[in-house]
Amino acid sequence: MLNVSEVMSSPAITVEILDSVSKVATIMEKYEIGGLPVLDNGKLCGIITSRDVRRAHPNRIVADAMCKNVVYVYINTPLWEAKSILEEKKLERLPVLDKCKLVGVVTKTDILVEIGRHTDPLTGLRTGSYIRSLAESILTNKNQLTVIFFDLNGFGIINKTYGHVYGDRCLKIVGHIFAENTPDGLYFPGRYAGDEFIVVTTEKKDDAGLWANEIIKKIADTTKKNGVPVTVAAGVAGGCREGARTEPHLSATVDDLINLASLASTLSKQNCEPVTFSS
Repeated sequence: MLNVSEVMSSPAITVEILDSVSKVATIMEKYEIGGLPVLDNGKLCGIITSRDVRRAHPNRIVADAMCKNVVYVYINTPLWEAKSILEEKKLERLPVLDKCKLVGVVTKTDILVEIGRHTDPLTGLRTGSYIRSLAESILTNKNQLTVIFFDLNGFGIINKTYGHVYGDRCLKIVGHIFAENTPDGLYFPGRYAGDEFIVVTTEKKDDAGLWANEIIKKIADTTKKNGVPVTVAAGVAGGCREGARTEPHLSATVDDLINLASLASTLSKQNCEPVTFSS
């Protein structure tokens, strides 16, 4: 899973709690930085921004101008979680800690650029490559990984009959349904390729199959209301694991689960409900 350690600036440029505000202003101008972490005997104790500098007399010390209520993240914080923190707190940057030690700073721009690389521009879902990375992370830390593979039925015919503009509209609707019906921390959807979608979860196969069936019904109902019904085939693969996986087996295991789920989705085209395979 992508985390802040992959996009943060390190080492962080910092100032000391007893430094002058004028010194801070000079550092900010030199490095074109809008905010600096403040250290007291090597420990993070505050943050001072360009706004704080403008409001304080140059001869005052940092301790008099800084914000003491520091919002920070840890080195293994997922990018999407860091993005939510920045938006909720209306911040532009976050100090990054490794345990109690300051190791870097991550900005909103850093995070948005990286997230953009792993976001499908049409549906807004995460890319297949990101979901693969997430699946490997789940295998490393969990005993259970289930992969659900969704394949839109006859989508090529829809494109040829109604045009690619309508086809794209259908894909956006499907993406929205996934985004609105995937509980955080349980199901993680992505656009695998073309008219194929993939979801990974730590739920058991049977539970994942029930959830997939609900998604299939929602897609059929919603697209029907929008003019042309789209049906979906789904396949589920997964099972309990004896302990956590380690490299180099992670990638191969994920490949096997995706392949099994894909084959199961092909079989489900002939059935009314998702087909499940055990890995």
